[in-house]
Amino acid sequence: MSLRTHATTLVLDPAERAALEHLVRCSSEEARLVERARLVLGAADGQTNRALARQFGLGRKKVGLWRDRYVARRQAMPDASPRDLLQDDPRCGAPDRITPEQWVDLLALVTAAPASKGVPITHWTHRVLARAAVDQGLVPTIAPTTVGRFLAPCALQPHRVEEWMNRKADPGFDARAARVKALVTAAVAPGHDPQHAVLSFDEKTGMQARERIAPTKPMTIGYAERPEFEYVRHGTRVLFGLMNVATGTITAVLAPRRTNDDTARVLKDLLRTQLGAGATRVTLLLDQLNTHMSLDLVAAVAELCHLPRPDLCELDTMAKRRAWLERDDKPIVFCFTPKHASWLNPIEIWFGVLAGKVLRRGSFASLADLDEKVLRFTTYYNQKLAHPYRFRPWKAAPTSVKEAA
Repeated sequence: MSLRTHATTLVLDPAERAALEHLVRCSSEEARLVERARLVLGAADGQTNRALARQFGLGRKKVGLWRDRYVARRQAMPDASPRDLLQDDPRCGAPDRITPEQWVDLLALVTAAPASKGVPITHWTHRVLARAAVDQGLVPTIAPTTVGRFLAPCALQPHRVEEWMNRKADPGFDARAARVKALVTAAVAPGHDPQHAVLSFDEKTGMQARERIAPTKPMTIGYAERPEFEYVRHGTRVLFGLMNVATGTITAVLAPRRTNDDTARVLKDLLRTQLGAGATRVTLLLDQLNTHMSLDLVAAVAELCHLPRPDLCELDTMAKRRAWLERDDKPIVFCFTPKHASWLNPIEIWFGVLAGKVLRRGSFASLADLDEKVLRFTTYYNQKLAHPYRFRPWKAAPTSVKEAA
């Protein structure tokens, strides 16, 4: 057995040295790679294995191993980066105790509903999956962490959920959506007739006057604002919102409830104001809620349009009342959005703004306090923030698998 009398000579070119020095300076790099890079740089500077071992608190054997390994790998892989040359050798590890067939069975288990497998929960967790796999005889034993490592590359996350809304069959969906888009686009385009008012209407129900039982802690360095979790309820309000699509300005009316009478009364007052402001034609965008097609509302529109009161016996269904309200032979025309298409109604965007800027973090000592803050924000919004909302390019959702393909 022969003993080595000298260490392997190591010479670095400028680019290689720069890459190793960058690796040493990188604060997010793996500690083992930084240590090996320092050993290689020290060896290239002419330090002996004994000196490097003493400097880094390592054994001489380990220092010599990485000096020799780096030189050998550089000769075998001349195109590899210095970082790749400092990696560990691949290891085979322990033999896999779970066969590919068992992994397939586990994949089938995780993609099935837990109730269908006799587990009375709504979704899987790693621990429950591991237990169910053993109980059903898929594997003799498996750890929850092993289940997690298996699911990660499969992009399966049983703990997550995303809601969606089913689009019911509606033959008139695309036609109604196109009409709404055309009206909104024309209303915000230059040269739109100022005497044609395009309005968007809807209600925001169930606004709670919640008063937090302790003051909110303000934001400080390193800490976000912290509202008190517990609160006292003082009742609810309904907000009737009307948006002028051309300008984005809002008219808000607050009421204790939303009935056919309330909706008809509020809309009658709002439409009368628009006609009194000089509008000769009003187009109202709203959804197909039953209160938006009531007999009271039909009578109110007929009165505003100076038309004979319709025979209510002839308008005994919502479909007939909707058709009458949509008739374009009168100064006030209703344009109903498709069902389950609230995103087509511009006032819904403003409801989201109101919730984010006033309601979500707000604390209201009473219903009167809620009313005052909502109306004050509406005034501020109209003066400082109001702007017309324009549709982005959109594509109608497919109604069938065949259409989607």
